[in-house]
Amino acid sequence: MRTTRRLPDAARARPSVAEPGPRDTGPVRRARRPIAARVPTLLALVTSLAAVAGMTTSCSSSDDDAREPLPGDGDASADAAPEAQPGDVVDGGVADVVVVDSAPLPIVCADEPCARALSTTMATTLAEGYCALLDDGTVTCWGANAEGQLGDPETVGDSPSPVRVSGLSKVTTLDHTCAVDSDGSAFCWGRGPFLQSDASTTTVETTPVRLPLPGPVTKAAVGNANTLFGVGCAILRDRTVVCWGANGGQLLGEDAPPTERNGPARTIAGVSGAKDLAVSADAIFVLGDDGRLKSWGYAGSIGRPISFLSDGWPTRVALDHVSMIDTAGPEACAVANGVGWCWGPKDALTQDSTDPYVRALPTAVDTPEPITRIATSRSVTVVEDGITQLHRRRWCATSVSGAVYCWGLNNAGQAGNGTKQFALEPVRVAGLPAPAAEVKVMPYSTCAILTNGKVYCWGSNLHGQLGAGLPKGSVLQPVAVMLP
Repeated sequence: MRTTRRLPDAARARPSVAEPGPRDTGPVRRARRPIAARVPTLLALVTSLAAVAGMTTSCSSSDDDAREPLPGDGDASADAAPEAQPGDVVDGGVADVVVVDSAPLPIVCADEPCARALSTTMATTLAEGYCALLDDGTVTCWGANAEGQLGDPETVGDSPSPVRVSGLSKVTTLDHTCAVDSDGSAFCWGRGPFLQSDASTTTVETTPVRLPLPGPVTKAAVGNANTLFGVGCAILRDRTVVCWGANGGQLLGEDAPPTERNGPARTIAGVSGAKDLAVSADAIFVLGDDGRLKSWGYAGSIGRPISFLSDGWPTRVALDHVSMIDTAGPEACAVANGVGWCWGPKDALTQDSTDPYVRALPTAVDTPEPITRIATSRSVTVVEDGITQLHRRRWCATSVSGAVYCWGLNNAGQAGNGTKQFALEPVRVAGLPAPAAEVKVMPYSTCAILTNGKVYCWGSNLHGQLGAGLPKGSVLQPVAVMLP
């Protein structure tokens, strides 16, 4: 079964332009929305909604498995396509839309060890790692550890097998290297804006530190670990949201001073009934019980058109029935009614367009079946023989049947189909012994948590990020993580 993409809220939507999508390479192209004239420089995103376009560029792969995968896997370039006609799109907000059950498949622990949730770590380098929330309420992490990402002061250097994060128990939610326990206390480790210093927004913590927040929380998340400034947010138990850190892009809301660089936790006006949140490098997203997504921050990352460089007032993104949101760096993806939608800013090294907002609005992903979860990585630059090249973002998704599909960069086997050929369209991951409930990606590796609570990873193992105790190199098919 192939998913049917519906453009969201046509009556309210406004056109812009969007990044190519992976299926526009065949004779039948997806409908495109018209490209409007652009205003100069910082005046962004005019009054129309963007077109769905296609990936066309193929790439080569690196066979040097003993080091970080090197350039050679080119990514998509822009592909011209006809404009959409008014009858080519269907309003996603009308009453006759069938709502897809896009809840993730449940995890049933048959035996220990068993994982309940999965997350990636964050670092200022390309070092990769993952963390899992175990059934006993503890957290374990594996992979790179240059900035304390593993949360264990006794572990020096990278770890190819999982280690328990020190001092955590009764954990109920996990987001990167931040965890919330059943008491509502939030703990974070690694590098990030953790409210631990009056002199610096970000600090490096090798063990979890408790965040001094104004009350019990249900989730805490931080972003922008790649800069000196960062921002963090948390959902309080009364369903309001507080944020702290730097106010670049008005990430602390309209009421915060524009020069704020290390602000305390403050309530974000205009947000209530929050169920989930995600923090990217340039934007903050809050998901409500009604399936509507609100965002604020920089144009190009917030997923909606604005007339200025940034917007600090939480405003709805034009997607209905949103069930989840994932971010990495400035990138974002969401699942809305079983369809994946992705967006983000133009890459600095991209030469195929001078429009800084070419990918600014959500673009639908064409998958073989409806999906429940989607994950994105950030773009990275690599240098080989003095030449700087770009490895663009990549994606994976879990389907309603429990299959995992990946597309994009595959030079270390991270797409999981047993090859190192760039995946121009979603390919099904081979070798998973059970259906998947969740998938997480980094530029060169992928991990999935299965419905039986086991975790499998594939791709590059340069930093031990596959968690299977294996030597450095690439693994083209999933291997089991050695959960403690």
